[in-house]
Amino acid sequence: MMDQINISVIMTVKNGSKYLESCLSSVFSQTYPPKEIVVVNDGSDDDTWEVLKRLRHTAPIQVQLVNTQGIGRSQALNLAVCHTRYPWLANIDADDKWLPEKLAHQVATVGLFPDVELVVTASQIVYGDGDGESLVGGGFSVTPMGCDSFYVNNPINHSSILFSRRFFDQVGGYDEKLFRQVDIDLWIRALRKGFMFYQVNLPLTIKRLHDGQSFEVGNRLGYTFNSLKISLKKLWQLKAPFYYFPIAFLKFFYNNIPRVIRRRLKRVNH
Repeated sequence: MMDQINISVIMTVKNGSKYLESCLSSVFSQTYPPKEIVVVNDGSDDDTWEVLKRLRHTAPIQVQLVNTQGIGRSQALNLAVCHTRYPWLANIDADDKWLPEKLAHQVATVGLFPDVELVVTASQIVYGDGDGESLVGGGFSVTPMGCDSFYVNNPINHSSILFSRRFFDQVGGYDEKLFRQVDIDLWIRALRKGFMFYQVNLPLTIKRLHDGQSFEVGNRLGYTFNSLKISLKKLWQLKAPFYYFPIAFLKFFYNNIPRVIRRRLKRVNH
């Protein structure tokens, strides 16, 4: 019988009131409940703060709210971690959600692998206000993820992570000089330090894509160009084979195609 694993959930949000109730309800509905959630409201000027205070009153776990004036995503994430009390941490973005079994499967993985410091899950994508699919069938299995898993894509949905405080402290937390795509920088530093990640091969995390995200709001070129720079840096630092580098440029051009066309292309390919 493994020791009890106590989990703190962290969330940062800015002007994200639309999906907050759905997101937090998925945290509160976990079959393996966390001990607390720490939410950093990073300078919202909509009704996010009022929604958070309302949801806190009916929450079945402790909800700690931290209000800032807009310090940026990396600093807000580090601030959320600083306010947590437990040795395992799980992030969820304010527009995503979890299936009820998500944390339970990750805790089971921690029990199976004594060296585990970070566990993720597979994800499913929903567009706009979609709900995603419930878990139906499919056996529990876990796949190790080394450097080669990151050569083409960032395979980790940030909302799917469960990690130890030891991992976070050894890697050095989120880089507060970065304002975008701060998660892949953390994974690269962890991989270079020799950490092995594990993925639960069930789509227990729901990633929501919508028009309010920075990728779709007026600055697609800037976002994708930043992604290209990060991809090239990632490949260099992870010492990837040279033939992976052109793939980063192909992805840059593909990601600048409007989303509606990309979705049609995916349907044709399937």
